[in-house]
Amino acid sequence: MSSGVGLQGTIGRCYPFYADIRACVAKKTVESPADMCVAENSDYFECLHGFKEKARRLQVLKEQKRREALGESFPLDK
Repeated sequence: MSSGVGLQGTIGRCYPFYADIRACVAKKTVESPADMCVAENSDYFECLHGFKEKARRLQVLKEQKRREALGESFPLDK
């Protein structure tokens, strides 16, 4: 991931998040807290694995099934 080159020769989809982590770590000093880059690390991890996105998608599908069982409509686009 450190090269920043994606599969098609362009910038990788998660490279901007990786660059944010590198910039944050470069700013760390002895006096800075150990968890200074938690937000950047979380964003990068989500980009790589998509756990939050998958959980949200499952939540939407569950609600859609619940409403369909009740006979209600479930608008996908508003």
